[in-house]
Amino acid sequence: MQLSDVLNHIPPRARAWGKTLVVIGGALAVYVAVALLVTLATGDAIAGAAASNLVVAALALVYRWRSTGRVGAPSPRPRARTGSFWATAAAGLVVCWLAGQVSAVWVYSTWGSAQFDSVNDSRGASSVALVLVTAVLLAPLGEEALMRGIAFTELRKHWAPLASAFVTAAVFSLLHGNVVQIVLTVPLGILLAFVFEAVQRLWPVVVMHVLFNLAASFVPKEFVGSIAQPPMIVALLGAVILVLFALTPGRYAVEQNNEDRASVTPRSR
Repeated sequence: MQLSDVLNHIPPRARAWGKTLVVIGGALAVYVAVALLVTLATGDAIAGAAASNLVVAALALVYRWRSTGRVGAPSPRPRARTGSFWATAAAGLVVCWLAGQVSAVWVYSTWGSAQFDSVNDSRGASSVALVLVTAVLLAPLGEEALMRGIAFTELRKHWAPLASAFVTAAVFSLLHGNVVQIVLTVPLGILLAFVFEAVQRLWPVVVMHVLFNLAASFVPKEFVGSIAQPPMIVALLGAVILVLFALTPGRYAVEQNNEDRASVTPRSR
């Protein structure tokens, strides 16, 4: 029996899931492999991260072109064209940053993290310019291309936006490899998935990710440490839940349906 015959006996849904898993798994494998190879070749983990993010950003362009026949993005959802959406998204970015930062500081001060210390050691061993360019520009570009441009887009073929957002946010945080950055990035990952679902294009979430990393690089650590107390963490996590609820993707579907119905309803004379 030939391979084509075997594939023809696989249910269409299983074949579709198989393709999705291959695409996501392949993209993740490329991301990790390039980082490891460049790190081994140069002895600089930051150079490895920079190279892997550039490669996966190019890979996302190829993926979109192969999937849709074009590099351009589809039209945004109706709600993404309103000022209230962007005001809520901006508020979400602020509270997700604060909640992630204070939670990460509290976790590190309580339990520590050898893996996070290793990340900081790698940054100290690399050039300041490369660290800044990677953290502030290349990491947001590559991570958004991988997690929202490829992984989220693939999962949306099978799952609702909410499930796809939570899974990609979890994978996004786990890629950082230490509990401190996992705590730091989970709220951000969900927020960016919600925004991407609305705007249907990468550059807005890349800009939001850039702003998040800029704040992490330049806001004084003393300020974050001064508010990293359990009551503040609980309050900020509550604010994160509220703002994410306000941006819940289910609202987009309702608005899209309303717009579709309005476009086919005859006007009264």
